[in-house]
Amino acid sequence: MTLDVRSLIVINLSNFQPKFTYMVRELESINQSTQFPETAPAANPVFFRTYSRRTDTGRETWEEVCDRTVKGLTKLGQLTPAEAALIHRMQKQLKALSSGRWLWVGGSEWVEKPENFSGAYNCSSTNIYDWRAFGLLMDLAMMGCGTGAVLEPKYINQLPPIRNRLHVSVQDKIGFTPADRRREETEVKIEENRVTIYVGDSRQGWVKSYQTLLELSTDEQFSGEVQVSIDLSDVRAAGEPLKGFGGVANPVKLAELYDRAASILNKAVGRQLNSVECCLLIDEAAVTIVAGNIRRSAGMRQGFSDDELFANAKSNLWQQDANGNWRIDPERDSLRMANHTRVFHHKPTLEECIEAVRKQYYSGEGAIQWAGESVARSNCDLLHTPELKTNFLKAYSEGKAQQWLHENYPNIAPDELEHRLARVGLNPCGK
Repeated sequence: MTLDVRSLIVINLSNFQPKFTYMVRELESINQSTQFPETAPAANPVFFRTYSRRTDTGRETWEEVCDRTVKGLTKLGQLTPAEAALIHRMQKQLKALSSGRWLWVGGSEWVEKPENFSGAYNCSSTNIYDWRAFGLLMDLAMMGCGTGAVLEPKYINQLPPIRNRLHVSVQDKIGFTPADRRREETEVKIEENRVTIYVGDSRQGWVKSYQTLLELSTDEQFSGEVQVSIDLSDVRAAGEPLKGFGGVANPVKLAELYDRAASILNKAVGRQLNSVECCLLIDEAAVTIVAGNIRRSAGMRQGFSDDELFANAKSNLWQQDANGNWRIDPERDSLRMANHTRVFHHKPTLEECIEAVRKQYYSGEGAIQWAGESVARSNCDLLHTPELKTNFLKAYSEGKAQQWLHENYPNIAPDELEHRLARVGLNPCGK
């Protein structure tokens, strides 16, 4: 079955023009073909759009993707020849596939670098208690990893109060600097209360520029007002290839990120950020990344069950004016980048469950998680009988989970004990 570029055009109408133009131009110059079932007419355009990497000889065929990904799995998992052959046969015949993330990066030189390991994972979870956590989430998202953020008071209350008002100006000259003269790393220059951020042409460059802006809002070396100039001249233009990760650049939303982040921070001057403001800062970075065609929106945000601000953050996101026209609240638009889940540290009552389901019915939001059950499932090696699990859940509800584990398993090291009590899986189905 030969790739039909006309089908590709239809499939990609929702994507951004730079990536679309680049792919059509490349695919029209080659004659790639691969065998997918006749009953899957969209298989070819989806495959070449999403999983086929560009090589020196053109785009990969399905056979080449199978070779690359199985080779990577074999090295990673130290598979035997028989195991590798079985996986290769099942994948080539479309009976069992590697994960979507692995189909894109598996076996590539990019994913073998330690700083890129997270790009092979579909999900992540981070407790938000300092500015580095925000930077980490942007870094993970730019690698294609879904971002999970825990925003309960015990974490976000560790964030420093916002003390500086940021006045941001953006020099939006993306692509101005010739490729051989671009900075790869972000540089920051400070003169009294004036700061210039030269954004580097790399994933790390974008992340540092974003995290630096957040840090300026609480930096005590300033007197309360900071003039921030963002220089984007070193950032590569839309349509230029990303040689390591693959695909093409599209910084169409990058210039807007800094103004929007500063606006959120400025509204909190004199106090700490609340959970929704933390969500907005994370999600504004996510908007920038999704617009750049790195991946779909894939975020999870977890807030405390009693946090009403968090619980209602996405209520009435769409609003209707007097003429019946629908619009989305522009200041909360980015919240659509993630699912919001309320975490209960006691078993939710029937009434609380009904309320959550009713809210989901009307808005698609309102997921809840019984944290004790989630933690118990991740410790099934210790809680291997119904009695042990019941006793653990009782202790968890009473706030004595750590004590219970220590008493019943005294040989567990403190760092392992802390890890076992964390919620590293953010699936809201763990009720």
